[in-house]
Amino acid sequence: MSASPFQSGQPAAHATLPPDRPRPPVPQFRRATVGVDGAAFAEGIAEVAARYGVEAQTVAVAAVAAALAGRHRRGRTTLAVGPASGPARLLDVEVDLGGRAAAAVALGRLDAELETALDDALATGPAAGSAAAPGNGRGAGQAPAGRSGVAVLFGRPAEQWRDIEPRLADRDLVLSLDPDRKEAGCEFDRDLYDPAGVTAFCEDVRQVLAALLDSPDLPVLDVEESAAPDAAPAAPAAPGAPEPTAAEDLLAGIWAEVLDVSRAEIEAGSDFFALGGHSLLAARVAMRVGTVFGVELAVEDLFHHPTLSGLADRIDRAAPTTVRPIPAAPAGGAHPLSSAQTGIWLAEQLNPGAAQYNFPLYWRLRGTVDPGALRRALDGLVRRHEALRLRITESDAGPVQTVAPVAAAAFETVELPGADEAALAALVERTVNAPFDLAANALRAVLVRLGADDWAFVLVVHHIVCDQWSLAHLVDELGTLYAGGATASDDGPDDGPRTGYLDYAAWHRGLLAERLPALQEHWRESVVSAPEVDLAALQRSDAGPGLRSGCHRFEIPAGLLGEVEALGRRSGTTPFMVLYAAFLGLLHRYSGRLDLTVGTSVAGRSHPQLEALVGSFVNLVQLRTGLAAGLSFGEVLERARTTVIDAYTHQDYPLETALRERRLHGAQGSPLTSVIFELLNVDPVRLVLPGAAAEEVPVRVRSAKFGLMVTLEATASGTIGNVEYQADRYDAGRIARFVEDYLSLLAAVVRDPQLRAEQWLPAGAPAAPGPTAVAGAGAGAGVDRAGVEQAGVDRADVAGAAGDHGAVRRPEQPDAGPAPASRRREALEIVLADIWADEIGVDAVAADQDFFTLGGYSLTATRIVARLRRELSVTVPLRLLLVDGTVAALAAYIEEHEPDLPGLHRTVRVIRLARADEHRQRQTADQERS
Repeated sequence: MSASPFQSGQPAAHATLPPDRPRPPVPQFRRATVGVDGAAFAEGIAEVAARYGVEAQTVAVAAVAAALAGRHRRGRTTLAVGPASGPARLLDVEVDLGGRAAAAVALGRLDAELETALDDALATGPAAGSAAAPGNGRGAGQAPAGRSGVAVLFGRPAEQWRDIEPRLADRDLVLSLDPDRKEAGCEFDRDLYDPAGVTAFCEDVRQVLAALLDSPDLPVLDVEESAAPDAAPAAPAAPGAPEPTAAEDLLAGIWAEVLDVSRAEIEAGSDFFALGGHSLLAARVAMRVGTVFGVELAVEDLFHHPTLSGLADRIDRAAPTTVRPIPAAPAGGAHPLSSAQTGIWLAEQLNPGAAQYNFPLYWRLRGTVDPGALRRALDGLVRRHEALRLRITESDAGPVQTVAPVAAAAFETVELPGADEAALAALVERTVNAPFDLAANALRAVLVRLGADDWAFVLVVHHIVCDQWSLAHLVDELGTLYAGGATASDDGPDDGPRTGYLDYAAWHRGLLAERLPALQEHWRESVVSAPEVDLAALQRSDAGPGLRSGCHRFEIPAGLLGEVEALGRRSGTTPFMVLYAAFLGLLHRYSGRLDLTVGTSVAGRSHPQLEALVGSFVNLVQLRTGLAAGLSFGEVLERARTTVIDAYTHQDYPLETALRERRLHGAQGSPLTSVIFELLNVDPVRLVLPGAAAEEVPVRVRSAKFGLMVTLEATASGTIGNVEYQADRYDAGRIARFVEDYLSLLAAVVRDPQLRAEQWLPAGAPAAPGPTAVAGAGAGAGVDRAGVEQAGVDRADVAGAAGDHGAVRRPEQPDAGPAPASRRREALEIVLADIWADEIGVDAVAADQDFFTLGGYSLTATRIVARLRRELSVTVPLRLLLVDGTVAALAAYIEEHEPDLPGLHRTVRVIRLARADEHRQRQTADQERS
């Protein structure tokens, strides 16, 4: 061997077997296995080991490295090696096979190095042994591990190793050898390799073993002539440029894969965002860095260290950590919702019967379609993905979810002969806008036959089980399963992802429990005092509260988008930050406000096992930015950058907690904001069905999720914008003008970032009306909160609101007050106050006390609604407690909507008797003490 495999300062090659097909944008780690002639391998390894006096594992490592070196046309590689005995460890080692070293010398040196490395790994414990390659000059556990796509394991089958060492889940190829038992096997990623190619590679390894017996030289490049070079070779170093470090070399490989660019385009000074990176891709990089390097990297680290060398240095300085696998949740039974699901569920309770969280997809298909194959493909999706089998129900403890047994998907076929477009439009409208009964299913599909080669296909998934990130993967997999035909149904449920959504939900609840106090401390003041964005300039003259949605589509010209990207590169910001800063400028011009709060969504996937998992992970975060009079757009952009990075850093803040904090402190309006701005960077959704051409048709639900939602999406034809708004509130013509002003403002500020606010829009555009609100920098900074009520909760005050028997005591009313409530209303208030006190855990409740101020929260509200249904046989919307949460308001609603309550007065008598009995017991106890 020409050099020590662990010599300090020498970068490892990121070795893997060149794939047979392009790597998918989101790796699925779907495994397959080919049989290997274990006897032939065992005999070859044993003979070479005996001839050269080295360990069997040394021979296997050298043979695999030589076969890889030939295919990559280079002599250095990194392999993951598992020891033959002792506690399970997986160690990444560098192997240098450059030149034609004498086999005896090369194998002897490698044998000694492996022995030392494996001994050190065992001595330093599991974390060090699996996180870094010892012997690299910086100490065990301090250098980033040279993660390889190939692992060589000894003494156990690959599937047992994967259970012990979770990092095997993202190895492209795992060769397992047991020379003692003369057994061998090769497990690989079936999305990358054909079985024939893997078998051929294993044969190359066996030929290297044979050559070691026939020649005194280590055969490194003997298989080079039959192999193709790497698809994306590393860029040659410029004259005088320093050699890339090991971390830079590995990180460049990750960037090339995630960004889908050639490795030759990436140099030490390359900027991640200039190469096309954005927040979602940054999340993927962070997840893969955790697996490859054994360190924790946050998404915001890429914003602070966007260059390859800067991020590699940040990784080198990071403390080693083990990316722990997500543990399995207890099997069976009901499980609480995840934080993301709870936010969606709460929003739906506030607007029951609406379909605003339906994700609809609609295609026209031309050609031959097999309804049976499509049905089997949909069934396969439901079987493979646990999230699609989740059933959401309400219990006394709140909403819960269970996993339904594998069953057929909700799939309907309809015949509409004669291409009846009107009937088709009506059918699509009904399918898209029908609310889901989440206790029964969260996915439905309809295939419509209009003619021999004319079809329509509608697929609707509820957001509580699927997010935008998951949609592209689901549709791609649907096409794959469809192409598989009858064989697609052969795969059982175990063929799907090993991690289920319930595993994630349980894991994330534990994680959130640790982080919630810090998140509350960070967000509380900003959430509590955030004002609504005033968009009165867009409102209709007859504005109402309806949820009917309107839509305005527009396009950002390619030239303008190029200028946005150029400004981002110059200012160290992302395109989203530039687009968001311009939107802030528009909101300021329309509202006159300087304290602006806009919502946006973040991916919420922070663990490698979540990258390919179908489910709902998206968090809605608040972007609150304080501006100041006279700022240039460049200064606004810097504040927008700070806001965005801050929100990404603290993105796990639950919507439920935000709602409760606002109500506790007397804030009104929506829990975060009614204005949303987001840039979709998820993979495009493409349906590919063999024999039919699919054209996606835009379709939307009738219910608007927010007051105003601006969504930008990069497509093959350019960046498309969509403004969804509450049509009963905002005027369509004014929305169109709003969009025109946004494009004008964006064009002006990206060409001259020094423009001041009064120059952002041409003459005639809306001027900033009214006084400004705040002056400050960053999210929640410099905000005037003097008028915010900081209400506290005092159990003694709560208890004092009731009389001796715990009955409701109203505050004293002036003589000219409203007429007294009916006896029936008073009886209702007594019953409700008793239930509230019992569920919230207070002594008594006054009729006008706020639900959240008393200490209630969404799950408490759910229990109260369940008790009213059980004890009084009345059904009240959860919205009443969460939006107008007082006993008086709830009693008024029940009195109006529930005319028959035969057991009401009997219940009141029971409550009064119980309270009287408690009062007598207290008096008796007081007398005995006296």
